[in-house]
Amino acid sequence: MDTKKIDSKIKKYLALAGGITTVVSGANAQVVYTDVNPDYLLSGNLSVYPLDLNNDASPDFMLMNLDTLINYVSTSYSNVVTYNINVDAATINPGASSNGWLQSNSYPAALAQGAMVGSSGSFESSNSSFGYPLAAVLQQSVLYNGVPVYNYSDTIGNFQMDQEAILGLRFKINNNIHYGWARIEYTSGGVLSIKDYAYDATPNTAVIAGETGTGLVSVKENENAVQITNFNNQIQVQLLNELTYAQLKITNLSGQEIFSKDLNSLSETISLDDFATGIYIASVLSNDVLTTKRIYVR
Repeated sequence: MDTKKIDSKIKKYLALAGGITTVVSGANAQVVYTDVNPDYLLSGNLSVYPLDLNNDASPDFMLMNLDTLINYVSTSYSNVVTYNINVDAATINPGASSNGWLQSNSYPAALAQGAMVGSSGSFESSNSSFGYPLAAVLQQSVLYNGVPVYNYSDTIGNFQMDQEAILGLRFKINNNIHYGWARIEYTSGGVLSIKDYAYDATPNTAVIAGETGTGLVSVKENENAVQITNFNNQIQVQLLNELTYAQLKITNLSGQEIFSKDLNSLSETISLDDFATGIYIASVLSNDVLTTKRIYVR
């Protein structure tokens, strides 16, 4: 076996994913959690993100971003009718025919944290040229002999703009069914943000949407017993051991300090709504050990 080629493929995939850290939870739990850090931002027409739940370099689902104008003309007698349809959308396709997603009202379901993903759910697994809409905005105009006569706009899909929600997923590893989830957000600016995902390593075992097992999202955080998460523009810091001192600092990518706070409890939540959109560095200093994580503010 050519391990150099395999290592090269994995490295390329990790670079595409924007830097990911994976943790297998403790002995009694089998949740394998992957934190996309920072969030991967998918934009541009027909751009694709290969969602690889078990990180084996074989994508389980393909997430696609659409930003395109569809134009066609119909001629009847001497009249010319022109249709212009602008499509902004995020879609999903299975990476294999056996893989699928929980659906609701013919579209991929937008799950809240804590929802159950398992065999009792209704899964869709068919393939489409442009994928199945997670969220989409359609704007249509009709011109009759060059004169605008009709304008129409609509949204489709279960995912709301600028709100995080979770995909419930089913896929196979060595012909065994596994269940997982992926947290995403589609912005009104037409950007699909992939935040984190997980699956249960035990075949045919349901998983809870948003479950991370121990909750530890990197080796460094595991050693330091600090968890930093960002959900719906709120950063939560959990100190998993009794610590004598802890301080949170948030800086921009230029190193400018934006926020600082002494942490007086084992779990604290700070709103980021007043921050400008962009990528920041969250750092927690505890017992002279520094834990950092890149976060995306929408």
